[in-house]
Amino acid sequence: MKIKYDVLVVFLLVALAALSGSFHVNYRRLKNEIFKLRIRKEIDRRNCQRPIINCPRSIARKPILVSYAQVFEDIILYDVLGDVEDGFYIDVGANHPIEDSVTKFFYEEGYRGINIEPLLHEYDMLKQDRPRDINLCVCAGAENGELALYERGGLSTLDVNIANKWDIVPSPRKVKIIPLSWICKEYCPKGQEIQFCKIDVEGFEREVLLGFDFQNFRPKIFLIEATEPCTMIPTEQKWEEILLNNGYEFAYQYGVNRYYVDSRFPDLKEKFVGMGKIMDKYIIMKW
Repeated sequence: MKIKYDVLVVFLLVALAALSGSFHVNYRRLKNEIFKLRIRKEIDRRNCQRPIINCPRSIARKPILVSYAQVFEDIILYDVLGDVEDGFYIDVGANHPIEDSVTKFFYEEGYRGINIEPLLHEYDMLKQDRPRDINLCVCAGAENGELALYERGGLSTLDVNIANKWDIVPSPRKVKIIPLSWICKEYCPKGQEIQFCKIDVEGFEREVLLGFDFQNFRPKIFLIEATEPCTMIPTEQKWEEILLNNGYEFAYQYGVNRYYVDSRFPDLKEKFVGMGKIMDKYIIMKW
């Protein structure tokens, strides 16, 4: 009788272990599906509410584009680059995968790339929303090391002087710093053409550019936020010479952003000249 009881106990323990393992696997799957449904629901809600930026008499004559970016950076880049197969981007300071994202539009167009985002919550969302991309929970800088990150959503910064201007300065968190040169060498496919590199790092632009390998990796366009956070005070004088000394030319400024083009592609620079008429080319819907 005791032997039967022991066998029954072992059987129940094995069944419970199997059930527990199955539960954890299914829980992770369910969590992923819930995240996707939430994103889909939010997109559907935004689609019903998003404004149409321009409304011509004949909609059929113009393509309809959805801008996810803050000030139409994605549409500006798309207008200059055109349709590109196997497009590739580098997004330094990627933040949210959808809201105010410069690269979401291109991901939907079939691009893939490297997203660099040190905020843990945003990094987790990027992993969920961008399975084709390389998503890294680090900061890009001039050299390997660690620095203190002051977290405040999209305004998070490694610059303590910027953080000290906030009403409440949060306790910093140590984050890993890796040069873009190493990241590109490790994760850019060999021979891959890079269409653009976007940098939005709240005062850390110079360090990011100092860590870039301009000899072996040449994005056609650099898009860089060039003002102090939440102001229109220009900051390009702190880092622009790095680009100019490495064969890039200033092409355009719109809002807080400046665009630089590889001098080997003068045709791309010329396309920025008529950018003021971009609204005449597309029906632009803001996500």
